[in-house]
Amino acid sequence: MRVQVRLFANYREKAGFATTSLELPSGATVADAKAALEAAHPTLDLSGGMAAINENLARADAALADGDELAFLPPVSGGEADDWLELTEKPLEERLGPLVSWATLPHCGAVVSFAGTTRTPNKGREVLFLEYEAYGPMAEKTLALIAAELRQRWELGRIAIVHRLGRVDPAETSLLIVVSAPHRPEAFDATRYALERIKKVLPVWKKEHLEGGEVWVEGAVDEDYRL
Repeated sequence: MRVQVRLFANYREKAGFATTSLELPSGATVADAKAALEAAHPTLDLSGGMAAINENLARADAALADGDELAFLPPVSGGEADDWLELTEKPLEERLGPLVSWATLPHCGAVVSFAGTTRTPNKGREVLFLEYEAYGPMAEKTLALIAAELRQRWELGRIAIVHRLGRVDPAETSLLIVVSAPHRPEAFDATRYALERIKKVLPVWKKEHLEGGEVWVEGAVDEDYRL
């Protein structure tokens, strides 16, 4: 069978190409593809990164099928030069304007921004504050994966995703997404897609502190990874 391989950032530079095709035996896994690619290109070491099959995060033992697109994503903490990806315990209220200015480029005719804020009441109960907890290293890698997915789907300028951690009071901002693109449909679609992916795959959890108690908020789960 044949799969299409995509490489990004330093993987692309080390290999000397961004895309290639790979012939593999039926039943081959991501790990098999990794080994075959590294054997064919000795300068390339994919260890420590992540893989995605058809734009979905995949484990090393995931089986491949003929015609699949297999992307290898290097471990990064800040994304590409045009990606601003950040987890922070500092307030975000003064960050939106600077991020919009940063994302504005001469060749981009659209800049779309989203700010997620703490609301109260929620489901009839007063929210005193929210508390966000993250699996930091994995969350950073996942933000980079989401940015890579956006760039696979749309022609974009700059991407900013900044997520608060720790305590966030009512009306305070917990998430900022800013996307620029040559045209507005791509900017709107990419912003919405980023938000939905964050809700499904980003390892950040939210606890609501309410009058009379507290509760962890259960969100959506990517069905490919549900246990």
